[in-house]
Amino acid sequence: MPQKIADGFFLMFKGWGEMFQIKGIWLLLIVPVLINLALFAGFLVLFITSIVPTVFGWFGSMSFLSGVFGATWSMTITSVIGWIVTILIFVVCLIIYAFAFSIIAEILGAPFYEEIGLRIDQKHKIKIVERPWYKEVLMTLSQESRKLVAIAGIGIVVFFLQFIPVIGQIGSVAIGFGVLVLTLGADAVGPALYRRGLILSDRRRWVIKHIWPVMGMGLAKALGLVVPVLNIVVLPMAASGGTLLVQKYE
Repeated sequence: MPQKIADGFFLMFKGWGEMFQIKGIWLLLIVPVLINLALFAGFLVLFITSIVPTVFGWFGSMSFLSGVFGATWSMTITSVIGWIVTILIFVVCLIIYAFAFSIIAEILGAPFYEEIGLRIDQKHKIKIVERPWYKEVLMTLSQESRKLVAIAGIGIVVFFLQFIPVIGQIGSVAIGFGVLVLTLGADAVGPALYRRGLILSDRRRWVIKHIWPVMGMGLAKALGLVVPVLNIVVLPMAASGGTLLVQKYE
C-alpha cells in the first residue's frame, strides 16, 4: 500500500518532464494563465474605477466628523480612513484571489489541460475513443452532477459527525481529507479514463480498484494547490501525471 501511494505521488512529478516532450506545450500552458491574468486585470480596473470611489464617497459623507474635529481635520481623517479601508479590501481580495487562482485556472484551463493528456496518450500510441462533441457535453454534465450529489451526501455525513464529541470530530476531519484527496486523484485520472471510453460507473470501479496510487496522486495535487505560486503548474502536471498513471495501471 505505501509503495503504491508513493508511486501515484511521484507520477505527478514525472508528468512535469513528460509534458515538455510534446509539441505546442507552451501554448497550452500559457493561454490559461493569460486568461486568468486578464480577469485579474479586469478586477483591478473595477477596483480602481468603482470600489475606491465608493469607499471614499461613503467616508466623505460622514458629515458629523466636521462638528467634532473641524472641516480641515475632518477631511484629513476621512481621507486616511478611506485609504486604510481601501488597502485592507485590496489585500483581502489579493489573498482570496491567490487561493482561488487554481479553481479559476482549472475551470478556464480544463480544455487545455485535457489536450495535454490527449497528446501524451497519442505520443504513446494509446487508442482513443472519440465521441461527438454534443454527446461529450451531455455525458459530462450528467456524470459531474452525479459526482456532486455523491460529494454532497458525504458532506452531510461529515457535518453530522462533528456533533459527536472527540471521535466524531477526528473522524470528520479524516473523512473530509480522505474524500478531498480521493476526489483530486479521481479528477486527475478522469479525463484519461474518459478517453478510453469509460463511463462514470466504469471510471468509479477503476478508481476503487487502483485507489492507493490514485490517492497518492490526489495527495500530491492537494499539497501543490495549497501553495499559491506552485498551483499555477500543478494542474497541467496533474493532467499529465494522471494520464501516465492510467497508462501504467490499465
